[in-house]
Amino acid sequence: MTFKSAILAGAMALATALPALAADLPAPEGRVVLEVSGGIANTNGDGVAQFDIAMLEGLDWREIETYTSFTEGMQTFAGPTLVSLLAAVGADGTTMTATAINDYFVTIPVDHADRHNVILAAEMNGKRMRIRDKGPLWVVYPLSEADAAKKPFDTEMIWQLNRLEISE
Repeated sequence: MTFKSAILAGAMALATALPALAADLPAPEGRVVLEVSGGIANTNGDGVAQFDIAMLEGLDWREIETYTSFTEGMQTFAGPTLVSLLAAVGADGTTMTATAINDYFVTIPVDHADRHNVILAAEMNGKRMRIRDKGPLWVVYPLSEADAAKKPFDTEMIWQLNRLEISE
């Protein structure tokens, strides 16, 4: 086998293996708290990716101390990074429509996930966030006290998040 034919054979093997890389996610075992749809490669439902808290805990879970214009003083939030969620679903798009339990929605640029180290907070000050406490998930941008006062991401910091749709 020549070098050229070996490269071609390797490329063909890789091309046939790529569909296997778009793996289905495991099914949630607990109550679904987040559903992701749209431009995603990895699903566990009918064209959607559903997550329970245990699945979210398996992502890149971070704890951050930050200020928001919706809370008083420094708060500690914990949850998966938005980047790790987007990677888990194989997101392909430039915007996300983030929708809350009450159907309120906002548009968030996908590049904010990495550029601003956004998390999907499931805990606040060490306690699981309940619906009446802005849970089960709250999109949180890490901010200094001065930045929080300027409210640069207030419209993107949607709480009671339960759906994300990835689009162009």
